[in-house]
Amino acid sequence: MRKPGFLLSAAIAAASAVILTSCGDYVGKEKTHPLFIKAGTAKNAGNYLEAAKYFEEFLTICPKSAETHFRLASLYGDNLDEPLKAVYHYRKYLELAPNDTTNADDINGFTELAKKRLYEKLKEEYKDNSANAALNEDLEKTKERLNKYVEYSKALENQNQLMKQRLREIADQRRAPAAPPKTPAASAAQTHPAASAVQPSGQTTASAPSRNTAGAAAGQTAAAKPGTAAAGTAGARLGTYTVKSGDTLIGISRKIYGSPKYYRQIAEANKGVIPSSMQLRVGQVIKIPQLPSQSR
Repeated sequence: MRKPGFLLSAAIAAASAVILTSCGDYVGKEKTHPLFIKAGTAKNAGNYLEAAKYFEEFLTICPKSAETHFRLASLYGDNLDEPLKAVYHYRKYLELAPNDTTNADDINGFTELAKKRLYEKLKEEYKDNSANAALNEDLEKTKERLNKYVEYSKALENQNQLMKQRLREIADQRRAPAAPPKTPAASAAQTHPAASAVQPSGQTTASAPSRNTAGAAAGQTAAAKPGTAAAGTAGARLGTYTVKSGDTLIGISRKIYGSPKYYRQIAEANKGVIPSSMQLRVGQVIKIPQLPSQSR
C-alpha cells in the first residue's frame, strides 16, 4: 500500500503540469479566459480592487502572461495608488516580453513614474513632524539666547567705557599739582585785591613810605563821606605796573585805585608809552601816578 505522502506529491506534480500546460495554452489568448473576462468587466465598472483580484488569480494559472502583468501594473499605478506593486509588474512585463521594443520605452517611463510615486509615499509615511517641530523650537531658543548674549555684551561694553573714563579722570586728578596752603597774608590779599597793588620799588601798601601816612589818614577820614573812599585810598598809590593778558586802563584803574574813573590819569602819566588808542601790550611796564587825596 502506498503512503499518503506519496499520493499528495503525485497530485501536486499533476496539478503543476496541468497549470503549466494551461498557461502555455493561454499566453496570447488571455482575453478568452473567464477570470480575465471578469477582471476586465470589474475594471470597466470602476471596481479596481475586484479587477486586480481576478488578474492575480489568473496569474496563479498563467504566471508567464506578460499581458496580465501589464494590466495589473496599470491598475496598481493608475487606479489603486500602489506604486510598489506597479513597479514589480512593469518589470515582469519587460522580463516576459523582451522582444516588445515598440512599447519598451513607454513601459520604462511608466516604471520611473511609479518609482517616483513610491518615493513620495515613503517620504510622507516616514516624515517625522515631531522631530521637525523640536528642531524648530531648538532653533528659536538658540536665537533667543544669542540675542540676549548680544544685549549683555553691549551693556558690558558700555560699563567698561564708563569705568575707563572714570579711571582717566582719577589719573588726571592725581597728576595735577596740589594747591599750596593759603597764608594769612594771601587770604587778606584775596579779600582786598587793592591791598596787593604794586607800589614804588614793588612794595605793597603795607610797606609804603612814611610820607604817605598823612594821605592814608585823610582817606580814612573821607571814608565816612559818600564818594570820597576811592580818592582817599588813591593818594597812597605810586609806582609801576606790568601789563598782563586781558588788562585795560579801566581795569588797571579799578585794580589800583578801587575805581575805573582814573584811567585817563594813568594814560596822561604814560604819554609816549601808551598810544592814543589806549591799547596795551602784555608785558609792558607803565607808570602808576599818585593822585591828589581830593580827586574824584
